[in-house]
Parts: sequence; structure tokens; C-alpha cells
Amino acid sequence: MDNPPESNFSFELMLLSILAGSLFCGVHLLNGWLLRQVEFTQHISLIYLPGFLRLANVLILGLFWGTAATAIGGIMLMAWTSESWDIALSNVAVSAGGAAMAIVVLQALLQRRLSLSKLSDLLRLALLYALLNALCHHILWILIDPSQLVDRQQIFYMAMGDLNGAVIGAFALRWMAKHTRITGFARDMAMRARPDDRPKP
Repeated sequence: MDNPPESNFSFELMLLSILAGSLFCGVHLLNGWLLRQVEFTQHISLIYLPGFLRLANVLILGLFWGTAATAIGGIMLMAWTSESWDIALSNVAVSAGGAAMAIVVLQALLQRRLSLSKLSDLLRLALLYALLNALCHHILWILIDPSQLVDRQQIFYMAMGDLNGAVIGAFALRWMAKHTRITGFARDMAMRARPDDRPKP
């Protein structure tokens, strides 16, 4: 008789996702406070540091749990928004799914898994993520929240902000992957998730 398939659920990964989501929420609030001068709207900043945390969550925890981590952080941030719950949840869904989409698309284009210690992989991912995230958000706003469309150039501002934050984070993650055990520890715990969609060290 065949063995039953292993469950994808893991309390360790759930805990890591909650912690990563809390970090995302905190860095988002800190970014808004520290970089208010370069903020275009409440959803667009010319330097958006939490943008890379969306990528880092998926790179380290895997597609499912990494996306869940960003979604948890986005739901926490709903306490600080005046948007209706349906619009806020729609923004959370796009924000959480964009990083996973970028990783899947880039790995398909490269026909291999990404490497956390390979700077060219991280920079390509940062660029693709910034473009996809800005595009998906603006499609969402066109469809359900036109009040967010305040300038013709804002899609480029959003892509630039995500790219700036993602590139800064890419250098930081590459350094941590090479010189510390932080990413390795989280990745080892994430190995419990299936399928194994995490990049190699």
C-alpha cells in the first residue's frame, strides 16, 4: 500500500510566517515614518523598503508560506488604513501574490531555481517584481478603486520605489546568506514545506 502524502501544514512554518508578517508590518510603518518626504501616496513611495521583505518571505519560506507571511502583515496593516475592508483585502492579495508570481515567472524564464547568494538572480528578481507589482496594483485600482489613480506617472513611481527597496534588500539578503546563519536557519525550517519551491543557497 502506498504511503499517504505528507501534509503541507507545519506549526514551525506557521510561526515563522506570523513573525515574518509582523516584521513586514513594522517595517512598512517605519518606512512611512522615516521616508515620508519621498511618499507619493499612501500606497506609493519612491523608496519602499518592505518591498524586498515580500520577496525575502517567499525566497526563504517558499511560495505558500512566504505569501502567507506577507498577507498576515498586510492584514495587520489594515488597522492603520481608512480603506473599506474589501479594497484593503484586495490590496493585500495583490501585494502578497506579486512576489510569488515574480519568482515563478523568473524561474520559468531561467529554467532553474534562483540562488540566494547570486546577486544577478536577486537583481533580476527585484526588477521583475517591481514591474509586476506596480502593474497588478494599477490594474486592481482601475477595476475597483479609481480614487488611487492621481497621476499618469504614478505606476513608474511605484515601480521605482519597489525596485529601490528591493535592490537595497537584495544586497542585504545576499550578505546575510553568505555571512550569517539567519537565512539558513529559516530556510532549514522551511524545508518541511512541500513542494520544495525555495531557491538554493
